[in-house]
Amino acid sequence: MTMQELLFDDGAIWFFGIAAISSLLFILTILMLFIGGDGGFDADTGDASDGAFKVLSFQGIVGFSMGWGWGGLAGFRNLEFNWAQSALFGLVIGTAFLWLLWLGFKAMHDLTGDGNIDPGDAIGAEGTVTIAIPAEGSGRISVVVRDRQRQFKAVAEGKAIASRTPIRVIAARGDGTLEVETA
Repeated sequence: MTMQELLFDDGAIWFFGIAAISSLLFILTILMLFIGGDGGFDADTGDASDGAFKVLSFQGIVGFSMGWGWGGLAGFRNLEFNWAQSALFGLVIGTAFLWLLWLGFKAMHDLTGDGNIDPGDAIGAEGTVTIAIPAEGSGRISVVVRDRQRQFKAVAEGKAIASRTPIRVIAARGDGTLEVETA
């Protein structure tokens, strides 16, 4: 069978055409991603909660189209399905591509974190005064919270605490300031 017959005859052009165009768009998207472009023409809204909807984005449409085109062509030529059966087979393959894309977006989303620590998590932690705490005012302390060294604004009710003094966090205020005592 010649290349002409394989890709263009008997209705195979529909599968090949969509597969070729979507594959070209996929390659261009990857190239843009590597050279610093948007890599998908989707503006980042900054809201990570819409990760599932990225499946319906440009990348999702291109991925589904590639799966449908190449899967349909494989069913049409290799599995000897008729055109309708090949289109359904392509639909299954395209849906599988879309599902894999969703899994990829979900995995990337699960890797993200804002890095914020709730000051209340520091209660009971021991640390060191980094900037002296005056009797009436605030200073800074350094404590380890969730395996990370963190700096917090701190107060000591009614007494001054010198720099490099070991402390224990006893309470957290609503503004993020921690109340400490000497350890």
